[in-house]
Amino acid sequence: MNRTWITLLWLCLCAPVCAAGPPTIHVGTLTLTFCIAQYGGYCGTLLRPLDPDHPSNGKISIGFEYYPRTDRAHAALGTIIAQEGGPGYSTTGSRDGYVRLFTPLRNRRDILLIDKRGTGRSGAIDCGHLQKGGGLAAVRACGAALGQAAWLYSSIYAADDVAAILEALQTGKVDYYGDSYGTFFGEVFVTRHPQLVRTVVLDSAYPVLGETPYFQTEIENGPVAFSIACARSPSCEALRGTASARFKKLLQALRAAPVTGPAPGANGEIKTVTADAGALFTVVANAGNNFTAYRDIDAAARAYLELRDPVPLLRLVAEAIDGEDTGGPPNQFSTGLEVAVECADYKQLYNMRDEGNARHTQYLARLSATEANDPGLYAPFTLPEAIGAVTNPEGLNLCQAWPKAPGFATPGFPVPATATFPKIPVLVLSGELDTVTSPTEGRWTAALFPDAQYIEVTNEVHETAIGNGGVNVPPFGSDLARCVGPMVLSFVKSGGARPDQSCLPAIRPVRTVPVFAANWQGVAPAIADKGNAAGASGLALASAVTETVGDAFARYGVSTDDVIQGLRGGRFTISPIKRGYEFKLKELSWASDLTVSGTIDWDQLTGLVVANVSVAAPGHAGTLRIVWNDRQTGAQAALHGQIDGQEVAATRIAP
Repeated sequence: MNRTWITLLWLCLCAPVCAAGPPTIHVGTLTLTFCIAQYGGYCGTLLRPLDPDHPSNGKISIGFEYYPRTDRAHAALGTIIAQEGGPGYSTTGSRDGYVRLFTPLRNRRDILLIDKRGTGRSGAIDCGHLQKGGGLAAVRACGAALGQAAWLYSSIYAADDVAAILEALQTGKVDYYGDSYGTFFGEVFVTRHPQLVRTVVLDSAYPVLGETPYFQTEIENGPVAFSIACARSPSCEALRGTASARFKKLLQALRAAPVTGPAPGANGEIKTVTADAGALFTVVANAGNNFTAYRDIDAAARAYLELRDPVPLLRLVAEAIDGEDTGGPPNQFSTGLEVAVECADYKQLYNMRDEGNARHTQYLARLSATEANDPGLYAPFTLPEAIGAVTNPEGLNLCQAWPKAPGFATPGFPVPATATFPKIPVLVLSGELDTVTSPTEGRWTAALFPDAQYIEVTNEVHETAIGNGGVNVPPFGSDLARCVGPMVLSFVKSGGARPDQSCLPAIRPVRTVPVFAANWQGVAPAIADKGNAAGASGLALASAVTETVGDAFARYGVSTDDVIQGLRGGRFTISPIKRGYEFKLKELSWASDLTVSGTIDWDQLTGLVVANVSVAAPGHAGTLRIVWNDRQTGAQAALHGQIDGQEVAATRIAP
């Protein structure tokens, strides 16, 4: 999944911790330098042998950020260490999310962010063409460039680096939080260094043992999750038939006749994409990264099947492709490190100790056997559709081109198959709608630990506690429902007591799009309130404006660029403000005959959303103020203003 690292900070959050500290501080045996003024953070490094078995073969500098507790008058209660996922993302690059999430505990606890070897401040691997999205040839070139170091970036070595830093800082036992691959890494870390750990939170977890090389449970959860989202959204649930049947009908249509055309992606550009069965597979695989696919997919399918309007569907494909494209600067995300870890630590369909040609033969034979014996592995997709997807699951073929495993490596087993997992309090979290790490994988992970609690978070997607997965981070750093983040804080503060889960039923469901209309007349009118003077046409136009506002609002979790293109034209931006985010719309076109300009202010502390916009359509003009609370289940939007000189006072379901 892609990340935009936000550097602008909210003054209200900064105030208690942002005072400049001394230029250097001494922690344990290390001297750290003041470097992150926003949060009063210090930077440090520790030289580690690149190859622990041959220390004379060179060193690697492991970089980290340390955020001291704010209450210096009392003894520290411990250190919280967070670890980012990918593999390949920089942990320090997600500081906004981690520091804000754990700020309520920071008065007596230090926060430590360590970039694993090959990422961020720790010698980020830059493999040129591979970093830009190259295929097997780029993987082969990257492995060749790394040479003997290609197998020295396993989670095993990174876990030992982290342990060495904890020992150098003399932290004592730490509270560990990991998300996505950070959960897999955490399992390796705690099995190797249990004496250093007090509690563990594994957010959106998958198991270090027991996983299959196909990762099929993630795709299995997609159609299930689409059906759940539809059933809990009034506009979708009221339709005839089922979401599952419509999805299968869309898949059949794309099998028979793929559609190609331009659509806005997540990277602020219009791109030409093809919607076929493999592309739809990529949409499902990427859906768990945010709510947008769940919000749009059923209406996009109906627009294509019933109106022959492919634009909403093509946009989902473009956004999914961008979501799988993890390019950009290697110090933010290193594709070389991603491949190095996956080839060293994940199960493969071939023997990593064999030469590349032999691995390719094994790969084809394994696929052939699976297609014959388990053709429904990725149902409703076929195995060839899955393998031929824009990005096939976990890059099943990539490690054919990686250097073969040397004798010291343990490919696919970063912990021994017979490993004993420590009796440490563990909290495992899974989003109910996650297709990146499925709830099934979360349950498998929890089963590895003798003292684990498992919580499946209703209506949530990937990375349930950290705010928006590190993209456009809320001021409080945690989930927008303010439910899972506080549960994590309670678990850490108490040393592992079961957190209060009473907030889970209040996490609002996805509000699906009622319809994607090519023109504004195709939208159901808003419901007139007292004082309304607008007729059915004005109420329909007001409702279409609300859909335009909602369509931009929904891109909050998708955008990876400063300027986002509208569905059918125009653009908008998303910027942090003191209590949340502001959207600025410029001639934004959701329907082809309507443009909307203005602002959306989202107070993420309360959930209140206020849009003030101007409306332009052939023969029509006006202004509207649209207000709703995004946290509320069944939220209603209040619409007030004027269209064509007529007073509008109406309500409709929030977008």
